[in-house]
Amino acid sequence: MFILLVPSVIAADTPGPEKIVVIGFAYENGAVKELSSEIRYGTPPNLNIQTGTIAGILLDGEGRQIGRFSLRDPRIQIGDTRESDVGTGGGTGLGGYTEENADVEFGVIVPFSRDLASVTLADSVTGTNLATVDLAGPVAAFRAAHPEDPDTALPRQPEPFVPAEIALVGGIALVCSAGAGYLVLLRRPAPTRILIVDDEPQIVDLFAILLSEKGYLPMKAFSGEGCLEALKKGRTLPDAILLDIMMSPLDGWETLERIKKNPAFKNIPVLMLTAKNLTPREAKTYGICIEDYILKPVQPQELYDAIGYVLDRRKAIEHDIRSATRAGYEKDLICEYALLRKQVEVEKKLVDILRTTYFGSGEGVAGMKQSIE
Repeated sequence: MFILLVPSVIAADTPGPEKIVVIGFAYENGAVKELSSEIRYGTPPNLNIQTGTIAGILLDGEGRQIGRFSLRDPRIQIGDTRESDVGTGGGTGLGGYTEENADVEFGVIVPFSRDLASVTLADSVTGTNLATVDLAGPVAAFRAAHPEDPDTALPRQPEPFVPAEIALVGGIALVCSAGAGYLVLLRRPAPTRILIVDDEPQIVDLFAILLSEKGYLPMKAFSGEGCLEALKKGRTLPDAILLDIMMSPLDGWETLERIKKNPAFKNIPVLMLTAKNLTPREAKTYGICIEDYILKPVQPQELYDAIGYVLDRRKAIEHDIRSATRAGYEKDLICEYALLRKQVEVEKKLVDILRTTYFGSGEGVAGMKQSIE
């Protein structure tokens, strides 16, 4: 005999918005075992319409309860009375009787949701676990039959990153202009590379961690010579350089001079990052070569702001140069404008540093002039 304990109006197995789980069980020698389980399209039942001594628990993949229902014991036959029980007190008192060892098959129907991973039946009186049904198999079978269903479809995996200088991310477009065909490759945006130069490895590692957390790709060099070597041998040049001053034998200023003398590197923006006080002579000599001067110790946000501002300024200047070129201005005039714009901003920063250093210490203008001379 088969008893359906949770009634439901089951629709044909055709795509629809609602799904159900149909599980077949058997009571054999007092134990419950699973006979079958499947997921199909259908109208979910109301789990609150029955009460009984069997507790049903709906669990997610982490074992957390996401639903609960109750069932009557399928061995209790409501409305039936065995002839042998009449007048003997063997009945249930509820118009039914119990066969503890009766073999009976019964079915359970519960609503299906994307989070549902298993169904457990337990004795609500003793708490004993009667049976647990893992729905991984039924979900896989339903997915194979209905791959388009959103509740069982596998999540889309991100496409693997292609570590190439040019990656096709949107496809290839063929653009025809004036009878000539141009193959346009869409580029995957490359991470911003920052070369950190300091002769104290722990400082380099600290700044590398800070830059990585902000999405930059740190490059490392532990001396002035190491910086120049990294620039010469690197397959890709950095987008900016953080350069310490107090290094030996080649200090930061000498390293800066060599960078700016090399046509391949001279356009890389350099930010001087040091605990050394700036002198007026250094400001006058090197102000034109640097993009910023950052005093250590520096807060992470100050570092991020300085790098972001320098890179944004460089992009803005490049945009202005392109616009001026299209407008027909002379190249020398455009370059002079770009240099002047950057120099005005940098020198303002250097003057602020010098004012703080010398006026704050009481040396005043005389000290500044003496240092320059």
